Amino acid sequence: MRDVAAAPDLALLLAPTDQAQFVAMCDWPTRTGRVEASWLYVVLHRGHGAWTHAYRVVPDRRPGHLAVFLERAEPGDAREALAAWLRGRVAAADTRR
Repeated sequence: MRDVAAAPDLALLLAPTDQAQFVAMCDWPTRTGRVEASWLYVVLHRGHGAWTHAYRVVPDRRPGHLAVFLERAEPGDAREALAAWLRGRVAAADTRR
């Protein structure tokens, strides 16, 4: 996992009652075999019932833009479980390199 990174602005993902939690900055292997520098977050959304989403945020090809990928979603407050899942994915990728 990477140690230092400037935090992306998640304003477009969050409603006033949502809670975002930074998990890690890492080199994330994509399905196509590329590796992307990524910020990982879990977000508890409360707008239409509680749902927790695991997001991966990467710099877009267009300067100043970000791409956001929903990696997994779970009903209720699953922040700890999804954060652990994200960390596990990163750890598994690190051992394959």
